[in-house]
Amino acid sequence: MTGQIFRYEVPVDDRWHEIAGCSTPLHVDCRDPRIVEFWAWRRDDLPARRYRVYGTGHPIPDDTCHRGTVIAPGGHLVWHLIEQP
Repeated sequence: MTGQIFRYEVPVDDRWHEIAGCSTPLHVDCRDPRIVEFWAWRRDDLPARRYRVYGTGHPIPDDTCHRGTVIAPGGHLVWHLIEQP
């Protein structure tokens, strides 16, 4: 089987977003302060995952997994990509 790495986007909008067919993020980054993006292996047999972006200092539920931290362009905002297992 040949693997592929895809780029995925999670809006900064205080909502959970379900993304199907991706593995655990390999890299997290931010080119637009309104969107956090991550790269992960793409496989159709993987279950959907739920992600949300939180800002530094915002309360994050205990039953979640931190997947990466990024500094938005301009350096004024820091986002944290969180997964809900």
